Amino acid sequence: MNLIKLDAINSTNEYLKNIIQKNKSKNTQVVYTFNQTEGKGQRGKVWNSQPEKNIALSIVFFPKKIKVDHQFVLSMHFSLFILNTLKSLKIPNLKIKWPNDIMSGNTKICGILNETKVKGSFIESFIIGFGINVNQVNFSDLPNASSLKLIRNIDYDLQGIVSLIFQNFKKYDYSTNTLKEFSENEFQKLNHQYHLNLYKKGEFVQFISYEKEIFCAKILEVNKKGVIKVQKEDKTIMVYNFQEIQMIIK
Repeated sequence: MNLIKLDAINSTNEYLKNIIQKNKSKNTQVVYTFNQTEGKGQRGKVWNSQPEKNIALSIVFFPKKIKVDHQFVLSMHFSLFILNTLKSLKIPNLKIKWPNDIMSGNTKICGILNETKVKGSFIESFIIGFGINVNQVNFSDLPNASSLKLIRNIDYDLQGIVSLIFQNFKKYDYSTNTLKEFSENEFQKLNHQYHLNLYKKGEFVQFISYEKEIFCAKILEVNKKGVIKVQKEDKTIMVYNFQEIQMIIK
């Protein structure tokens, strides 16, 4: 596994995609920077980051026979990976907001972006990018954002956090041979942990639909394809894909 540090880059995910196209490498690689200029978020949003304040890190895998339909299982896995890494830094009240943002209380401290290349019915490459708010304290345009420093009043060593993440990656021994289809037993354990840490599970929260309808519903569960099941106030059970609704955080 290679670890690459960049002084600055538009997007760590884009950097890895370019590497794959140029040299056709099938090696697991990790790239990071403290100065990402055009970071991408979910739903086409831009992740704005102050230079030398936050961490942008991406890793590319070449899974062994993982079906495209199961890519959200990988998302579950790495959401929990980052959540547990942040727990080791004693960040309080950590949860995963569907599908995979990391929250501390009601504020977002980490965004995760997955990008998948498929071949037939299987995943050919899987890039997962993490944007972690570390020492930034001004989020004037993002009322629900926070950082590790704002939460714990500590100036963090960015390189130290990257080293921790990388060491945790190595503990899992990620390589071209070890990221493979989860067994049903492995999935059930993973699914249990994901739901234990699911933000607002069992609570009524507001959502806004793609058609701009605002409604209140209780979060019931998320399946292995990333589809969320909710119960509306009139007891109607509904299911939604990620692009169809968005949670409103107050």
